[in-house]
Amino acid sequence: MLSMLILFGLILMSWLRVVRPGGGQPAGRVIHDARLPLLARLRMHAASGALAILGSMALTVAWDLPWWGPIVAALSSVVLVALPVRYRLTTLGIRSGWTPFRRWTEFAGVSRAPGGARLQGVPGARDLRIWLSGSRGDDEFVALLRRMIRGAYKGQNVLLEFEPSTPSESTGPTSPPVDVTRTAV
Repeated sequence: MLSMLILFGLILMSWLRVVRPGGGQPAGRVIHDARLPLLARLRMHAASGALAILGSMALTVAWDLPWWGPIVAALSSVVLVALPVRYRLTTLGIRSGWTPFRRWTEFAGVSRAPGGARLQGVPGARDLRIWLSGSRGDDEFVALLRRMIRGAYKGQNVLLEFEPSTPSESTGPTSPPVDVTRTAV
């Protein structure tokens, strides 16, 4: 019975990286909605998934965990990696997966880290690890994070809405009509 609780704890620990209660809706207007590619999700869950699988194998061999314990841990890890995770950036902060929303003013800066980037928390606030796939778009995403943090302290994270002023700036006759063009400053 104790081995089942330990297995449940290992699996729960790996799921809490993406899903935490009390997430709610992110505040502000959405600027960027970035989906994590498969490689980034594999990097994100590799350590916790391996710990759950190896821990369940050890509990099966050394204790009274049934033979299906490692299978349950492996299936949980596969489902966790297959789960689509996104970073939602708004004018006021960031939300990773289904975790609580964090405001830009909770972070002091951005630094590159192995496998992605790290939003460095101000004193008294936790850091936030941003997992990236290693593609070409990662540098632009990190630059956007830096700009959002810097702009939050200056009060400049606004979403400007403007209508095209001349017909040359319009979307053209072949595309569907667009009422408002949005851009983040």
